[in-house]
Amino acid sequence: MQILYFFIAVISTIIGSAAGIGGGVIIKPALDAISNYPLPTVNLLSSATIFVMSIVNVIYQVKNKSKINVKSMLTIAISSIIGGVLGQKIMDILQDSNIKMSVINNAQSIMLIIILLLVFIYMKNKDKIKTYNMKNTLLIGLVGLLLGSISAFLGIGGGPINVAVFTVLFSMSASEAARNSIIVIFFSQGSKILSIALTTGFSSYNLQSLPVMLIGGIAGGLIGYRLNKSISEKNIIRIFDTVLVGIVMLNIYNIFR
Repeated sequence: MQILYFFIAVISTIIGSAAGIGGGVIIKPALDAISNYPLPTVNLLSSATIFVMSIVNVIYQVKNKSKINVKSMLTIAISSIIGGVLGQKIMDILQDSNIKMSVINNAQSIMLIIILLLVFIYMKNKDKIKTYNMKNTLLIGLVGLLLGSISAFLGIGGGPINVAVFTVLFSMSASEAARNSIIVIFFSQGSKILSIALTTGFSSYNLQSLPVMLIGGIAGGLIGYRLNKSISEKNIIRIFDTVLVGIVMLNIYNIFR
């Protein structure tokens, strides 16, 4: 079974790193479908895997001096840290309530389906939609807060949302938005994991599969970054759209199974 978790981590983070979707949107519903892990454990495994992937990716970006929107991304990254802590806090409150985990899990799946469908529709029509070059620091901070909160609460990293938002608000190409998205994922998921470490700790989580998934995340980050630099803009969008459709279908399966 561990080899299956490894391949889920590798494939998810290769796609996630190449297309900027992080990989959490694949890992989370995939683990929901095949594992018996409780929701908190699934969320943590997903966040930890895409976090190590983002570390590898960011190191490569710095080393190769990849084009990033430094000021805007730094603002979003800092505010996404606060958002990541907030999103995890909301999840902790729900877990401590009398709401069944299955209800919370289904609510996450429904939210993710709606968000991904909206992103898919946008990406299919993005050439017809006006884009901007946002400069207002306060508004950029609010965007980061929202992105960090959503990604931490859903345990997905928020990559597809990041890519769509960055192409609209900062007029980025898909490949540039993908690279900037990974930077935000690094900060938002890092803050979520740190929040868990400083509050509840990790003793209540089943982390048996964590080592193999972390190794898979590192490998996926290495391969995915190289793919992002070598494949065309058109193919990045094609991968992005295909993955979104697959994830929506998997989440629908998880709701009704």
